[in-house]
Amino acid sequence: MEDEVLMRITPDKAMELLQRDGIYVNLEEAQIIIDFLYSMANIVVEQFVSSKQSDAMTITNDNK
Repeated sequence: MEDEVLMRITPDKAMELLQRDGIYVNLEEAQIIIDFLYSMANIVVEQFVSSKQSDAMTITNDNK
């Protein structure tokens, strides 16, 4: 796991993907969008993991 490299989408690639849907942004805007989406993804993952840990603790406590 430590050897894995985080592969981030580049602003150029984001621009290309957005243009396919008729959304035109410059490099700076693309970078802002990427940063926002990565932040949102991190929040969602943290909440999911926290929820699963909470569920596991509830199940453990219910079995006592």
